[in-house]
Amino acid sequence: MKTIAIANFKGGTGKTATAVNLAALLAREGLNVLLIDADPQHNATDFFLEPNEEFFTLTDVLEGDAATLWEDSVSETAYENLCLLPADMRLLRLDLAAILNAPGQAGTMDKRLFDFLSTVRSDGEVDYVLIDCPPSFTTASVAALVCADEVILPTRVDAFSRAGALELIDQVKSLGRFHVAPRFRVLVTMADRSRLSRQAAEQLKRDGLEVFETVVHSSVCVGEASYARLPLYEYAPKSRAALDYEALLQEVLADG
Repeated sequence: MKTIAIANFKGGTGKTATAVNLAALLAREGLNVLLIDADPQHNATDFFLEPNEEFFTLTDVLEGDAATLWEDSVSETAYENLCLLPADMRLLRLDLAAILNAPGQAGTMDKRLFDFLSTVRSDGEVDYVLIDCPPSFTTASVAALVCADEVILPTRVDAFSRAGALELIDQVKSLGRFHVAPRFRVLVTMADRSRLSRQAAEQLKRDGLEVFETVVHSSVCVGEASYARLPLYEYAPKSRAALDYEALLQEVLADG
């Protein structure tokens, strides 16, 4: 089982679009996928689940109130091989607890997600865990990054997105007490065919970052597909962005 967090401290970089499309593509390949929504805005949850459904969420896992069996804590989606651990706004109260410095609370919640994923791993039923992180260093995102084997950093071709990616890497490295050492790979998103897009990718490499060969190009289809609540491979399979995510899938699969 491989656990991949999808994160950047800058919002609007395509984190959720990458999470939902990569999860759906992996499931389409016959791989069993668990998508965890760690963002209190719960966009990935809204993409796959009907509103007003009752379900366990990541908050329940972090607070120790989830079901005894991990299978009973996750929600089925309309896609075969793809299940979801949803998010809700209650994640914000975990950050409040951390601000108030509740003794040992943050470390306890990190361990709860680690233990949850250890149970998932031991059952041998899940091939990939993808975690859609919020654009900030929250209790949920720290728990996710502690558990990640790899971090995909969706990054637009602007200085703010690049800075957000670099800052996130520095913050993760500061979690030394957790012995966290995930692999970081940058995914250039919302690119166009301009020289700037090519230069941005080269600059990221000069920063010493590992960068996916795949570049996800800007496309109105990405927004339209989110409204339709459909992965790009279903909504617009021949669009440039859909083909880009197909290429990303192949790079991810090549690493096993």
